[in-house]
Amino acid sequence: MQIPDRKTYDATAALNYSGAKALIQSGLHYQAYLKQDREPTPALILGSAIHCAVLQPDLYASLYATAPEGIDRRTSSGKAAWAEFATLNEGKTILKAEDALTVEQMSTAARDLLAKHKVTIARAEVMYAVDYCGCPLKSAIDLISEDGYIWDLKSCLDASPKGFLAAVRSFRYNLQQHFYRTVYEIETKERPRGFRFACVEKETMATAVYELGPELTSYAVADFEKAVTLYKSCSALGEWPGYPDEIQTIDLNAPTSAATPINFA
Repeated sequence: MQIPDRKTYDATAALNYSGAKALIQSGLHYQAYLKQDREPTPALILGSAIHCAVLQPDLYASLYATAPEGIDRRTSSGKAAWAEFATLNEGKTILKAEDALTVEQMSTAARDLLAKHKVTIARAEVMYAVDYCGCPLKSAIDLISEDGYIWDLKSCLDASPKGFLAAVRSFRYNLQQHFYRTVYEIETKERPRGFRFACVEKETMATAVYELGPELTSYAVADFEKAVTLYKSCSALGEWPGYPDEIQTIDLNAPTSAATPINFA
């Protein structure tokens, strides 16, 4: 099922990539994720504005406005000027001037990057909800190109291969890739040609495109199946536990396990 808008997407009860990341940590973390404050943070607002400017440029002016500089809202004239601006831009997200500049610079860099790779947008900001073996899933895909690739836009502090690999491991972007591909294939009955990350550095506007190799991809399959299994079992039982109660042994380069006796004699 294609979801028409973000409000409906957020209200749809299904496991998504962000929820799966939390659920892999524990059921308790997943419940905390569901209950967290959904009020958009400055970083989220900026990211959404960049996505809109790149993927839906025709809508940008109707959704975002730049706050005028030099208005002192403590004065009568300043209050009047701001009231006029607010009236003219009612319903829009208001960006600070410096944030609007960042949006312009990063969106330009992203569009140039996509043009360099001859990417033609077939569909943008596509949201789907599907059933996977009895588990409801949903995904919000940034871009599907005419040649059949799924693309995800990333703003990065470090877009170098080493820096982005660290981000992949930290944020489980490989799980995101598998999640999106799975939902896309179930909904469309089509197999995408591949999955690519378009990256733009926040400070330098340097850009890069990455595909993930087979090892990262195989790890994502295991994480995905673990999240689906946990979602189904926890939902059936109505229980979302935290960490195991058993004493566990941890060590370098060794899997976590239940504690075993150690003889120090």
